Amino acid sequence: MRDRLTITISDINKTRSYNVHQVIKKIVVYAIIFILLAFILGGTSIWFLQTRVEQLTDKKEAIKSEYKKLLNLNSVLTKQINEKAEEFESISERVEDIEGLIGLKFDTRLTLNEKVDIASLSAKEKSIILEQIPNGYPIVFKGTTGKYGWRKHPILKRREFHAGIDLRAKMKTPIYAPANAVVEYARFHKKSGYGNLVILSHNYGFKTLYGHLEKIKVKSGDIVKKGDLIALSGNTGLSSGPHLHYEVKYINMPLEPKNFMDWNLSNYDVIFEKEKKVKWQSLVNLINHSHKVQQSLQKAQK
Repeated sequence: MRDRLTITISDINKTRSYNVHQVIKKIVVYAIIFILLAFILGGTSIWFLQTRVEQLTDKKEAIKSEYKKLLNLNSVLTKQINEKAEEFESISERVEDIEGLIGLKFDTRLTLNEKVDIASLSAKEKSIILEQIPNGYPIVFKGTTGKYGWRKHPILKRREFHAGIDLRAKMKTPIYAPANAVVEYARFHKKSGYGNLVILSHNYGFKTLYGHLEKIKVKSGDIVKKGDLIALSGNTGLSSGPHLHYEVKYINMPLEPKNFMDWNLSNYDVIFEKEKKVKWQSLVNLINHSHKVQQSLQKAQK
């Protein structure tokens, strides 16, 4: 045929002939298919990317909204913290007023030369202070079963502040007064879960508390001296086993009992470094002043 190119391919089996226009036709078809596939793939990619951009935009807006909420929450919390700080400052001022009423507030008009140096106290003066303020172990120490501070209650299974220390003790272990005191409370206490309870009111704002007792050896209003037997340990009240719950308080503020249990004449100065909640300088001054007044009265009577 005229104007037509024929390509003939022969092998041992047969002979094939191709017209050039058929080859071009196939190339055009393949090209169209490739372009369609590329168009579909490109469109799909663009749709996916656009959807992803929209999702990221929505996520960005959500993060902005959450950030604004956190800013507002931070503002509220900051305001509450400031309010609590003001309340704490107000309470601190009230405590100082109470200290002043009971004679514990230090007279700032005294010069440094007039202040008593705690470290230079005589053995006699130290012994007098140790008779007035709780010190030493109220029982023979066999270890602890519960520490002072935040903990999970062994029975109630909730996190709460443990205001005392749990001392390991068998049933009916003797308990002794750690300082001179008046018995403020000595009977079963329903509300606290302490069972049989003894509270000793010591001089200068200190108190000690003894919970879960088996037997109480004193009565409310009794006056006890350091070392007197006040009770026997037990397992009464909300208790998981025999032990002594022991607390030390200063103007109804809980203190770390271990600091006072380890306090004695041989390590007398340690308590002043470990326990910062007590204004020791003014307290020691007051005790020494009371002792001197008592000595003067005794001399006058002679």
